[in-house]
Amino acid sequence: MIKVHTAEQQGPIERSYEVQTNDPRHPIIKVTLAATVKALPDYVKRIATADVGRGEVIGAFQVWPTARPSITVEAGERLTIALRIRSIATGAPDASTLKLAPDAPDTWKLRREPKGGDYWLDIPTEASSGSGTRAATLVVDPGGGRTREMRVRLTVNVLAENLVVTPKAIDFGEVSLAKARTSFQRVGIRKIVGTFHIKALSSSLPFLKLEQTTIIENSNYLVRITIDPAKPLKPGTYDGVLLIETDGDKRIEVPIKVKLVDQ
Repeated sequence: MIKVHTAEQQGPIERSYEVQTNDPRHPIIKVTLAATVKALPDYVKRIATADVGRGEVIGAFQVWPTARPSITVEAGERLTIALRIRSIATGAPDASTLKLAPDAPDTWKLRREPKGGDYWLDIPTEASSGSGTRAATLVVDPGGGRTREMRVRLTVNVLAENLVVTPKAIDFGEVSLAKARTSFQRVGIRKIVGTFHIKALSSSLPFLKLEQTTIIENSNYLVRITIDPAKPLKPGTYDGVLLIETDGDKRIEVPIKVKLVDQ
């Protein structure tokens, strides 16, 4: 068995290996393996229990990436995952057939590839159903009137709040007018699952300057908040908000307090 680790590589690859033998006529045999590595489907990255390299073996079948997927979705999100079920029996690949038992959820669908004979179990998830576990039985028919059963279990965790803002409130404390340009605060905005974009940043305090930095594209951002000395500044205590607008028409307000002193 030759294992090729390609977690960070996609597209055509070629690997060569040399095998030593005890045959004096052929002391070394060179084996070259060529393959095309495809990108993982996005939904696989959402499965916390996925074993991408090996999947899960149940009887004479391999379920990839797992027969017990556990995923996290946000409220209102719809996501469909697909599990590949492949026969690993030593006999003919068509020796056994699969079908969903009557207890399977109506939305779960089992299909078979016309080429190769692999089965795919399509499982749509709806956050409206709430967190919990759903399961289905697959009936394995090897012929001869004998059947076996395989169990597939899906665990869904629905997040009530998916966007996380840290900190939830900002206090600059006392800031002297002479040193206002060196004072700053940071706010982090990240999404636990899925992607998002910041459409607009603004503040009710006109002397604050906002700068956005990308930590992880589409999921984690940092906002640097500074006091702009070019704006008119007067001593006093100011209360305002940082307004973050994201796609999906979501608005997040972060309270901001600044006390400017004439020192």
